Amino acid sequence: MDNASEGKTKDFTSSGILLTIFLVTKLIKLNNLTFSYDKENQILTDINLKIPTGEFSLLVGPTGCGKSTLLKILADLYPKFAGHLSGTVTLAGLKSAMMFQSAGEQFTMATPREEIIFALENLCLTKAQYEKRLNEAVQFAQIDYLLDQKINTMSGGEQQRVALAVLIAMNVDLFLLDEPFASCDPAARKFLIAKLAHLRDQGKTIIVSDHVLSGYEGICDNLFQFQGKKIVQLAPEEKEQLLQKSMMAASYSFALPEQNEQNCFTLQNTRIYQNRLLLKQENLKIVAGKTTLITGANGVGKTSLFNALTKMLPYSGSITYHNQEINKLATRKYLLKVGQIFQSASDQFINVSVADEINLSKKHRTNSFFTDEKINETLSYLELDSLLDHVVYSLSGGQQKKLQILLMLISDQDVLLIDEPLSGLDAVSAGKVMTLLRKSQKARNQTLLIISHELTNLADWCDYHLVFQEQHLSYTNK
Repeated sequence: MDNASEGKTKDFTSSGILLTIFLVTKLIKLNNLTFSYDKENQILTDINLKIPTGEFSLLVGPTGCGKSTLLKILADLYPKFAGHLSGTVTLAGLKSAMMFQSAGEQFTMATPREEIIFALENLCLTKAQYEKRLNEAVQFAQIDYLLDQKINTMSGGEQQRVALAVLIAMNVDLFLLDEPFASCDPAARKFLIAKLAHLRDQGKTIIVSDHVLSGYEGICDNLFQFQGKKIVQLAPEEKEQLLQKSMMAASYSFALPEQNEQNCFTLQNTRIYQNRLLLKQENLKIVAGKTTLITGANGVGKTSLFNALTKMLPYSGSITYHNQEINKLATRKYLLKVGQIFQSASDQFINVSVADEINLSKKHRTNSFFTDEKINETLSYLELDSLLDHVVYSLSGGQQKKLQILLMLISDQDVLLIDEPLSGLDAVSAGKVMTLLRKSQKARNQTLLIISHELTNLADWCDYHLVFQEQHLSYTNK
């Protein structure tokens, strides 16, 4: 048995005789592994870990603890492209591929078909070979309806499904997935987790980093928890207890808008198109000074609605902002009042460092709520104060999301359209972000519209709930 293998015993009964079989499991091994980006501040310290191959392993831990870093080490991206590593990593001869937290950042080509073919051509496959793999990947991930659509017009959840299809087509042994369902609706999440379990059953090794634990019960074989700069594998009973807690169904209730409330946006006979008709809204009023949650399946048109409200996507019919048609308002002045927080935080950044981004927002602020003292206090509250000299793109997805929201709050718009504000955030960080949004809203009487698939950490913070389905938005009290 080599040093990347380990024995397990398994008992079963045949013809009334108890037999014991000795199974050999190959292991991914980390020995005395320490990693830092700048030689001073260690992200991972003296890690000794054994991850079984052919199994489904889940990485959990607070925002910024090093989950993405570990996945990039296993993918052989670090320290090749960044950071300093000591110790050893043994991958048991597995070919690996990684799906990044923001799936859109790893695409090269315009459409899924072109992206998959490009990846397979780089493996020097023949046309017959790559066409076979293309068809298998498309069927496996069920993306046939997306195959020739422009990737940059897809929802975040659709992009994540396409990214998984690319990995499937490459036929790797080790799947490294960083928050792979952060933008997926509940049905898509359930479907994709089941697909990953099927890959595991075929002998593939699955390692997933996730903050949301629902859906893994009965599927996850191993759960590794980041505790400080260490990583601990939970005992089977501890793992089951943690996953069972995530199954506890919560019930949510929302108020319905009153007729006499002041409106921020009004939609009348509105049509929005993006490759197809997405919204056909006869009449809708969105209340000013409140927080309205918008939910709906992946690709239904939620982000396209936000793009129309910020004049980035044409529409027909009428959309008014405080009774003024938005197409007749000067765009620059209008966007000083209505801001959009993008689904991918990195799309919002302009400068290189965290400090530069903060200083730019300070330069353009017009409110007295976010004073310099308040900004410093908030940076500490969000645990970003020690990251001021860091490159924004080196932050974890959750850290980027916290920074992005703070920057937009400093900028002081009357309305914020927030796309997936909890993506990449653990429960504690999510609570801090929502507390910050609530304080800013009360101080400024802001109107907040929030798109999210994650209700657990969000529903209690929202006044109203709009459901987007069948090309229509309607209020619900559930």
